[in-house]
Amino acid sequence: MDCIIISEDDKWAQPLEASLSQANINVCRHSNKSYPTTEDTLFLVDGIGRQPDIADCGKRIFLFTDEPSEQSILQLPRTNASRWLLNHLGLSSHGLPNLMSASATEGQLIVDETGKILSINETLAICLSSIMENWLSKTLDHIFPDLTDKTNYSIRRQLNKLCQQGQPCSGQLFEARNHQGRIRYLEVCASKLVGNRYLLNCRDVTQRTSNHNAMRQKAKFDALTGLANRQLLMDRLRMALARGKRFQRQLAIMYIDLDHFKPINDTWGHAAGDAILCEASQRMKAAVREVDTVARLGGDEFVVVIEDLKDHRDAGVIAKHLLTTLGEVFHWQQHEFHIGCSIGISISGSEADDANSLIEKADLALYRAKHKGRQRFEFCTAELTAQARYKLVLQEGLQQALSDKQLQLYYQPIACTTSGKIQGAEVLLRWIHPKVGMVPPKDFIPLLEQTGLIMPVGEWIIEQACEQWTTWKQQQLIAHDALMTINISTCQFSSQQLLECIQRTSKKLDMPTKTLALEVSEDLLNTNNKRLSQTFELLNEAGVDIIMDDFGLGSTSVHSLSKYKLSAIKLEKPLLATLSKEKDTNSLRAFSELAHSLNVAMIAEGIDDPDLLKTLAKSGVDSFQGYTLSPAICAEEFEIFIENQTKNEQRFNFFEKSTGHA
Repeated sequence: MDCIIISEDDKWAQPLEASLSQANINVCRHSNKSYPTTEDTLFLVDGIGRQPDIADCGKRIFLFTDEPSEQSILQLPRTNASRWLLNHLGLSSHGLPNLMSASATEGQLIVDETGKILSINETLAICLSSIMENWLSKTLDHIFPDLTDKTNYSIRRQLNKLCQQGQPCSGQLFEARNHQGRIRYLEVCASKLVGNRYLLNCRDVTQRTSNHNAMRQKAKFDALTGLANRQLLMDRLRMALARGKRFQRQLAIMYIDLDHFKPINDTWGHAAGDAILCEASQRMKAAVREVDTVARLGGDEFVVVIEDLKDHRDAGVIAKHLLTTLGEVFHWQQHEFHIGCSIGISISGSEADDANSLIEKADLALYRAKHKGRQRFEFCTAELTAQARYKLVLQEGLQQALSDKQLQLYYQPIACTTSGKIQGAEVLLRWIHPKVGMVPPKDFIPLLEQTGLIMPVGEWIIEQACEQWTTWKQQQLIAHDALMTINISTCQFSSQQLLECIQRTSKKLDMPTKTLALEVSEDLLNTNNKRLSQTFELLNEAGVDIIMDDFGLGSTSVHSLSKYKLSAIKLEKPLLATLSKEKDTNSLRAFSELAHSLNVAMIAEGIDDPDLLKTLAKSGVDSFQGYTLSPAICAEEFEIFIENQTKNEQRFNFFEKSTGHA
């Protein structure tokens, strides 16, 4: 019941009741106060001979009187009561909102409590690509199909509240379908009308919503594969971690790298590469559940998030499945490609685990998987985590190592194989970390190259070593022709700064020629770069010798030995161990003769067996270094070593007269 007329005047009440009934408003009359009421009931009180009891009637009171008083309740004229009431309620004589005919830019429709469409204006009908008559008597779910779609419960709940309970919703975005079945987006503001009817004001925001969805797609998803991007991955991973902690469930992070993608992309172009990335993405999505997240971080790197793990071994089963599906042949045009992948896995478990740390752990495990031969998966272990922390400590400390004088130069003597006379020394960099202690070069030299600090540190080594070597020569501690060798990385050698640093230092110290030699790797000589040849020529003109380090690890040709005018090669210990066997002594002698014919000297590295020296001398190897002579020592210890060597030329009793090459 919507309206109760309280009046004893039939001539006034009956026309009012008829008008309201015509406007589809439920109305009745009561001449006494014993009647049921609701919060929505309107009390239409005749002001003639009656004063309303606010306590009994509530607050929704309309007092009809032609003689307004100062009462706080709403008063309307008694004459033409129905017209004044309908105007006040914003309704026409048929019970429809007056705005239905006035709005030209906003769609409007009226539904009853069952969702049946009672009225629709032309603006909304045009928006839905139809005429008004086509929608009358249909239910609301013809426009909003998600009303009955259980997968979209939030929309259904809002419309059910609107149609059944009368709870208003304002400015809600709904997905609608027009007469041809195409999707439109409507922003709906709803309000309840009298007579258990509801008015929906609908504004077409399809263009705005489509633009917003496109921007969201671009911001949250990878443009090429359609997978989640890094931002969406981090959002989902944080939520997954929260759920896992709440329900005491583990989750796995799989960091995936396609093994042989780069050569294909470089050879066949981005068209082939993009096609393979898209195909790999689809295979990964098909290999996991819909609730799991597959994301592309960039390039050929992907991350998969697996939730609700009962056991970490389940992650291994899924990883095997991914290895299998990505190990199958990829097709592009008429070509077949075998790519495969490597996978690193981290498992949540600690309260301290967060999204970033889990991805970093998975990345560590991926690195190990690739290091062990690819096409495999590895779990992140406590050992890997400790190594990562150690590496992080070194990375943070490298920035201050040079300024805080934590870097030191050590010197390993080089002697003649036949006489034992000191011919020079190799300069080696050492790092004395304040917390870690002596850091092995294999741990921090790669970090110097990765961070770019190798350039300033390399210049510092050259300047400090040349200054120290020059001082020792001036003090006559070492021979005038003693040679100092310094290891140079490939990136240093390719830089113009190297030559400038050497020229600047040589001029400053007035260094004699043939004082400095640079040790380079075999890989550098195999680059076949024109600029490399020019750098060699400029260094030779500056009086700097070039020595090939670790000969025997690569595949340097004899042509390279003569092309670049090397002064010496250093034989790697494994090669020496092979060539120095008694049956292979002739091979070592033949190789020495070949090197000498090219004016290239032979230096043996890592000699820790005194008995091996005789073989080296007889085979024509010129010099040696290693623990047999001395380990790498600091400057003060090197001075003491040289002084003792000078005082006692026969200190090393393993040097004997030899007929080998001197």
